[in-house]
Amino acid sequence: MRSTNKIILLLVGAVAAASAIGVWADTGRRAKSRYYYSAGVQEAAQGNEASAYEYFRRAYEADPTYPEAASAYGTRRLYVGVDTLQSDAELGRSLAMMRQYVDAYPDDLYESLYYGFVAGQLEQLDEAVRVLDRTYLHHPESSDVLLQLSDAYAKSGEFGKAVEAMGRYEAQEGMSAPVTTRKISYMLVDKDTVGAVREVTRLVASNPRDASYRILKGNVFDIIQMPDSALAYYKTAETFDPESGAAKLALAGYYQQHGDSVEYDNKMYEVLLVEDLDLDQKTDLTAQYLQSLINDKHETKRGDYLFSVLRNQYPHEPRVLDLAARYSAAKGDFKDAEEQISYALDLDPTNSAFWAQLMMYQSAGDNPASALATFERASKHITPDDNLKFYYASVAQLVKEYDIAADVYRCMIQDTDPSLPLDSAITIRDVRPDISLQDLDRLSRLFTTLGDVYNSADRQQQSWRAYENALELDPANAMAMNNYAYFLSLKGGDLDKALELSGKAISGADADNPTYLDTYAWINYLKGNFEEAEKVQMRALAAMKRDEYVSAEIYDHLGDILARRGNLPGALAAWKEAARIQEENKEQEEESYGKTQQKIKDATPKVSALVEAGAKEVTIDDLLGGDDKTTDGDNTAQPAEK
Repeated sequence: MRSTNKIILLLVGAVAAASAIGVWADTGRRAKSRYYYSAGVQEAAQGNEASAYEYFRRAYEADPTYPEAASAYGTRRLYVGVDTLQSDAELGRSLAMMRQYVDAYPDDLYESLYYGFVAGQLEQLDEAVRVLDRTYLHHPESSDVLLQLSDAYAKSGEFGKAVEAMGRYEAQEGMSAPVTTRKISYMLVDKDTVGAVREVTRLVASNPRDASYRILKGNVFDIIQMPDSALAYYKTAETFDPESGAAKLALAGYYQQHGDSVEYDNKMYEVLLVEDLDLDQKTDLTAQYLQSLINDKHETKRGDYLFSVLRNQYPHEPRVLDLAARYSAAKGDFKDAEEQISYALDLDPTNSAFWAQLMMYQSAGDNPASALATFERASKHITPDDNLKFYYASVAQLVKEYDIAADVYRCMIQDTDPSLPLDSAITIRDVRPDISLQDLDRLSRLFTTLGDVYNSADRQQQSWRAYENALELDPANAMAMNNYAYFLSLKGGDLDKALELSGKAISGADADNPTYLDTYAWINYLKGNFEEAEKVQMRALAAMKRDEYVSAEIYDHLGDILARRGNLPGALAAWKEAARIQEENKEQEEESYGKTQQKIKDATPKVSALVEAGAKEVTIDDLLGGDDKTTDGDNTAQPAEK
């Protein structure tokens, strides 16, 4: 019996000792965490966020159950620009760290509001509503909670609750146009048009002479497709405030939407004369107006007249002269565009964008030599930025001044990393250790462009090395892979390597890039994989059509592929489209145009004979409408003569 009691006492003592050790361990972890947390708070107060982040991380790792440390670390993890911490899983983990604090201290208004905002941004809407609802119970005086709560409800698709939350907000803060507008937007999305009209009518009744309220009601009627009522409210708003531009703009928009160009022009003329719109607003409006005329291929004399109103008001404003230059360029008058932007540069010689435009207009006006000289002149007034350097190099490449173009890119590489070798193969170890991801990406792109320049200059070994360096710095650089592969295929390089590079280029985010698909199809064609080439080239054609992108080369390659696949009528249609695009782009003097014309000349009599024998004539519309189709099973296509 005594021995049993002794054993029991020993066991009790052991348990007590173990409990004491556990308590001591917990206390030790919390103390260590608090030490790191306090240090992080001090660093943050002094603006040392990087150091604060490290202290908060250590605090959390020392005791993950310490709410203050978990919240501080989780909050800062949201802003760390590392891809692994910006994944959905890691962002959710950061939010979970923050949750400890808001659940431990539900009275902390600021932290709860921020947590609700983050949860909403991460689409964890139930969690956002849970915390914000609780926060409002603890702080019914805070209308900010209701704003966030209404937003969370709306994102969840619970528009009725969103409107109810805004109703509570309105009860606290009073009726206003922004509140009513928000309620109306929820109602319209919820297809509650009766409620939307009721709300805006309440707003108008609160101040019947306020023109902006009338405009808002007109907007609601316009949205719910009651145009006569919308027009009536816009006109009433204008009578209440005839010197304001807001009602005139609403009317101009109405007339444009309903195709009344005469009333639209008249109202835009009045808008430019009002005094409550500043120069920037008037310039933006005029730019939109002129762009709409150009896009719709309308008679530009309407734009000339309206633009003269703006120029008469501000004859010496650089921004108006800039718009004049852009407008002339859009109409194809590059000489006048050059003249107008030169006036703007006389007034603002340090404007880098104006110098770039002048170079652009000179180059487009078939005067690239002047564009090169303009860069040298600009360098006396400003330090050229990347945009200006890139344009200078591209113009130099256009006029076959390849050494100038290459020197520009080489200097930009050296500016980014002075220690990097330029004329030999590099490895990632050659890059400076403190380089940022942004600069690493920049270097990869610069080596890619340098490879393009060397290729144009027929300096193939230097070109291949530049592409290899680009891929060493960024193995996912799709442009480097595509260009390297394409030029390998054109210059008698390793076709197997070219196919592998091209396949990688279309395996990720650029899977539907029409240019990259064209490269992959063309290399398959060169390797004799004609069926695969046609399949991929039809994908390229579909992608080109979807992106509204135009490429003579894609059509030319398609013609070659279809001819080898036995579809000579389809090939002829593709070659004719390629020639049309070349002519439209004034490429008749180029070697590719001559080759395309020869293909058309050779194929035309053969296709005519096939059509006379009963084969179907193929048009470009047939090709555009036949996405992802091949000639397999098409008994109207006859074998082409080889």
